[in-house]
Formats: sequence, structure tokens, C-alpha cells
Amino acid sequence: MCSVKRQKNACVPLAKPSSVGGFGPYVSKQMKSILKDASGIFKPGELTAIMGPSGAGKSTLMNILAGYKTHNVQGSISVNGKSRDLTQFRKMSCYIMQDDVLLPHLTVYESMKYAAQLKLPRKTPKSQRELVIKEILDIIGLTECQNVKASSISGGQRKRLAIALELINNPPIMFFDEPTSGLDSASCYSCVALLKALAQGGRTIIATIHQPSARIFEQFDSLYLLGGGQCLYRGPTRSVVPFVARQGLQCPPYHNPADFASGDYGDQWIAILAKATALSSDSDSSGLANDCSDGASEGMEDRSITPPGKPKIFKPDVGDSNYEKEVAVTLIESEANPKYIMKSVHDDSRLGLFSNQFFTLLRRSFLCVSRDMMLTHLRFASTVLVGLLIGAIYHDAGNDASKVFNNAGNLFFGLLFMVFSSMMSTVLTFPLERGVLIREHLNCWYSLKSYFLARTCADLPFQLFFPLLYVAITYYMTDQPQEAFRFWIVAAMHISISLVAQSLGLLIGAACHVQNAVFIGPITTIPIFLFAGFFVTLKAVPAYLRWVSWLSYARYSFQSTLTAVYGFDRDNLKCNQAYCHFKHPKKFLEQIDAVDIDVVQQSLCLLSILVVARILSYYALRLKIMVEKQ
Repeated sequence: MCSVKRQKNACVPLAKPSSVGGFGPYVSKQMKSILKDASGIFKPGELTAIMGPSGAGKSTLMNILAGYKTHNVQGSISVNGKSRDLTQFRKMSCYIMQDDVLLPHLTVYESMKYAAQLKLPRKTPKSQRELVIKEILDIIGLTECQNVKASSISGGQRKRLAIALELINNPPIMFFDEPTSGLDSASCYSCVALLKALAQGGRTIIATIHQPSARIFEQFDSLYLLGGGQCLYRGPTRSVVPFVARQGLQCPPYHNPADFASGDYGDQWIAILAKATALSSDSDSSGLANDCSDGASEGMEDRSITPPGKPKIFKPDVGDSNYEKEVAVTLIESEANPKYIMKSVHDDSRLGLFSNQFFTLLRRSFLCVSRDMMLTHLRFASTVLVGLLIGAIYHDAGNDASKVFNNAGNLFFGLLFMVFSSMMSTVLTFPLERGVLIREHLNCWYSLKSYFLARTCADLPFQLFFPLLYVAITYYMTDQPQEAFRFWIVAAMHISISLVAQSLGLLIGAACHVQNAVFIGPITTIPIFLFAGFFVTLKAVPAYLRWVSWLSYARYSFQSTLTAVYGFDRDNLKCNQAYCHFKHPKKFLEQIDAVDIDVVQQSLCLLSILVVARILSYYALRLKIMVEKQ
């Protein structure tokens, strides 16, 4: 337990026992205990490394500490000596994952700007937000590349940007999963030095790390060593070599203590420490903790676990800033309200209204979509080229009684093109942003509802423009009836089926793995268009399959489009032959079983399918996020 008198300490102790079992990436089909009697304490002002060989349980422990893993966990975690309130804890902490998933189309400054709008109090003046961004970029060392897109900066700069985004609200507790992964030696040292500076500002910094160099290892204040799911050592990094020496193990001269401590010298090393841990646990309820602390106590008697004050965004000798006074005020101890320390700038009163989150995310999403020039240009080019091709093939078919079936094929293909172009352009929306969503949502940037609505609405202008462009090209090239209301009904049906297809694409992308989504998307359109009434009339469909036609959104759009072109008491069609059976448009509608179609009713059916698909998309995305927490 973390026994301190002052409330403003950001201690995160993990009381033993703490064991975790589950499915998926943690265990096989049967329950398995990953962590066994793991206990410890993480102090403010210290940079702590969690190390151990592969499979030791480092990631599992990190996920439990950060609050990402809550299911099938036995044990307790307390903050400042009190049981952890997970909701409040996640608001005052952040978890920076191994993969630096960023929005590639935003510049460094834009990423910081939108993060500030989402994380800082809603009423924070723009000038104050600008000051926060400027100070963080200056301290992190990203000022020179602030106008460079995230996709164009180096790996070390991406890592620093990921840290800078979370420093917006000045969290007192920060978790890092393999912060040096994928970086060169210079960038690794720079990254760890930055973490060290953050810890010296009064934060609790916990990081998993694999095979650090001796120079990097000495930057860490404390080491939490895992082996076989057990805590083999916890204490100062400088005391690990004397500790293992007392267990009969000698670190060879001129060897990296980190390599030696993490068990790179064989399983026998781990077995000896595990045996020492077991013997210590049998003799003392505090287990290896006492042994570690005894061996690590030299020179530590006068060291306090109380942080020097509110967390700073830079090294203590730099001094206070306006940013600290404004943002870190909630970290100051309040004698009248001892629980005040648990409130960060993400306090409920400052979380921001739903509208603020929605419009901020909408602006950000629309900017990202509009800057994806490759996709935008492809959609524009394909719409124009396909429209011109269809217009040339079915030229003058709209007013020729001898080409009514050709014209029906033209209208049917247009709807089919809208479905494929809309669905396949959105089926990857959520899979591509999955990493960003998980990082930002689980770090309490915004609610899932605001993200979902903003992200789906950001593509809305394109879903309106491209169908309208296609109809404008083909409608007049194919000589459809020159009446405005007929044109707008046809355009509305193309837009409606485009929106439905977009919703289904979002649903498939949210529910399925990315490789499966690109296959399932086109496959689901086959039965939809098979029962649309073009290939076979509904009367010819077997009775036991007829119910499927009521689920076909293509049927509602196709029948409404045919009604707009040939219904509403249209005049007789031109006939250049001796006899045209379908000179009267109503006969054609009777032939394909599209008589007495209520366009308003069909539109309501499309709207119902659209709403249901959007709701299912949201819950599919929500379920996927919940799975990530398990």
C-alpha cells in the first residue's frame, strides 16, 4: 500500500494477489492465470520500467494498471490508499500505446489544435489554447515541424507527438507500452529522456520496455521485473545488480544490467529468482517486497514519495507557466475536499457538451476526408467516366418505346453503381481509424456517440454530390423525361440508396475484420439486387422466398425510379417502328410489376433501413470497443 499523508500524491499501488485469466490474446481456450501474486507500488516523480522476458505478463499488467483490462481480474488496485474509481482514474491518466496511430492527413499543429478543443475545458479562450499548444510543442521539440503532416514526420517525432497530445490536459499518471519500439538508438534515448523529464515534473510514469541499452536503463528510477507472471524484483534500478548478487548470481563485468535482469542469460536465472520469491513469500506475507526494499534502501532513507507539487509539463527548473496555472489547478490539494485530487481537467463539468465534441470531431473528420485526395479524385473520375459511358451506351433510350428494357437496365445499373461506390469507399472507415479511436476514446477524449455521428456525417457531402453528379450526366444523355420533379425523384433515389449502402458499409466495417469486410460487402449486395424486381418479377419469385424482397433496399429504389420515369401519367413514348407494345408507359410498369407504387412509402422504407443500419453500426462499433477492454 502507498501510505502517504498528503492527498495530492499520484501513487498507483497494485495490492496482491492480482491474477488475470481470459480468452483471446491472453490465453488459449481454457482459463489461465497470467499474473500470480503480483504486487507493488508506483510513486510520483519516478520513471518506472516494467521488464521481463516474452510471455512474462508485462502487457497484461500494464493493461490492468491502466484500466484497459477489467474482466477476469482478481485483486485490487488503489490510488493514494483508496480503492480506485476506474472512471475517475481514466480521466486523470493516459495510456500511450506501442503503435503511434495518428491521423495522417492532419499536421502536427492541427492534431494538437483538435486535441486541445476536445480535452481542455469548453470555455477555455482560444488564446489560452494556443498558448498551451505552443508551450507543449516547444518543450517536446516539435515546433519546427508543426506544419508538417503526421504521415511525413519521423518515427521519433511521431512518438513525441503522441506524448504531446496526451499532455494537453496535464495528466498526473502516464502509461507507455514499449515507447522505444521501432526507434533508432538516438531517438530511443531522446524518448526516454523526455519521459524522465515528465516524471521529474511530479508525474507517475510507467513504461514497459524491452532490452534497453545501459545508457537508457540508467534513466529509469525504478524497475518492476516480471518472470513467469511473478514479480521477481521491484525497486531502484541501481540496486538490481546487488540484489541478484545476494541470490548467488553475478552480472558479468561490462555487461548491460538490463540484459542480465530481464533473463537474457537463460531460464535458470528466472528460476532462481522465482524460487527466491517463493521462499520469501512463505516466510513473510509481504513477499519479495521486503527483500527488495531492504536491498534498495541504501541512500533512500530521506526520499519522500510525495510529489513536489502539481505535475509540470517540463523540468522543474524551468518554472511555472500560465498553462500550469490554468490547467493543473485541479491537481492542487484542497483541505475542504480531500477527494479533489481525483478530479482532473476531464472533470464532468469540463468534459464539454456533446455538441462541442460532435462539431469538433465533425470538422476534424471532414478535413481528413477532404484531404484524402486520392480517394476523392478516384470517386470523381469514376463517377464522371461511368456516367459518360452509360450515357453513350443508352443514348436516347429514355423516350424510345422500343428500348424500355434497355432503359430499365440503365436505371438499374445506376443504382448498382451507387451501392458499390458508396459501400466500398466506407467499409474501411472504422478499420482504418480503429487505432486512433481506441486511443482517444479510452483516454476519455470524447464519447463514442459523438465520434460515430461526426465520422458518419463527415462523408455526407460526398454521398450527396457524387450521386447527383452521376444522375445529372446520365439523365439528360439518355433522354429521360424533361420534368423537374421526375429528375429530383430519380436523384433522390440514387442518393437514398447511396446513403443506405454507406450505412451498410459502416456496419460491415465495424462488425468484421478488415480482410473479411472487403469480401462480405460485395457479397451482401447479390441477394439485395436479385430481389430488386429487374432480373425476375416479384410474382415469379417462390412464395417461401418472397419475404426477402421486403429487405431489398434496391427494390424500393428501383421501383421508385421506374415510377418517376414511366409513371405519373406520362405521355406516350416515341415509336420509330411499325408497332411498339410499350408505347404506353403504364403497360411497361404492369409488365415488370411496378404499378401503383407509392414513392413516399418506398422512401420511408429506405429511411427505415438507413436508420436501422446506422444504429446497428453504432452498436457493432461499441461492441468492438468493449472487446478491446476485456
